[in-house]
Amino acid sequence: MPIRPAKHRASGAARRAALLDAAIEVIAESGVNGATHRSIAARAGMPSSTTSYFFSSLDDLIAAALQVVADRFATRVDRTIKEIAAVETSPEEAIDRFVELLLGEPETDAVAQFEIYLECARRPNLQASAHQIMASVEKGAEASLRALGTPLATERAPLLVAMLDGFALHRRAWPRGEADRRTLREALRTLHRAFAVMDAADAESSYPSTEKSVS
Repeated sequence: MPIRPAKHRASGAARRAALLDAAIEVIAESGVNGATHRSIAARAGMPSSTTSYFFSSLDDLIAAALQVVADRFATRVDRTIKEIAAVETSPEEAIDRFVELLLGEPETDAVAQFEIYLECARRPNLQASAHQIMASVEKGAEASLRALGTPLATERAPLLVAMLDGFALHRRAWPRGEADRRTLREALRTLHRAFAVMDAADAESSYPSTEKSVS
């Protein structure tokens, strides 16, 4: 089999990336049902047949688009954690950084993510990809909790993700500007304090009793 020139491979990668960006935009605007080979290719400015060249099916394309959203989120989380680690900050200051990170998520990414999540109930073959993405989001939440000094970050991460997903959904339906920033900041601080109390209680209960039993 002939080896494709590097320039050709780079061009192919660029077109594939453009199709995925177009898919995210179409899904955010028209829902998953509005995402067709034709609509996605048209948004990317390519012939309709281009999507079939890069993706075996429409569901394969949608799953890949969801992966792009998750990868972007993971990249932003990693960057924020590195920024926090580079300087000495209090938990409150670190939470403020994460608030800006969450509120700065591109609207198209957030809407497309939830559109695909909802579609999983109707398209079971998308569930495996959604589960993989949700697991990666939990890893990002776990890393964030570790940066805040939460000892049991792995156990607490699903709770954090559940709260953030609920907040994100509400914000899509009823955006309230600065009130959203205050609400999210207070929710994260409250959750952080609750985790600290829970971890302290767990640590205390694990200490062996020094009292002698009365016979």
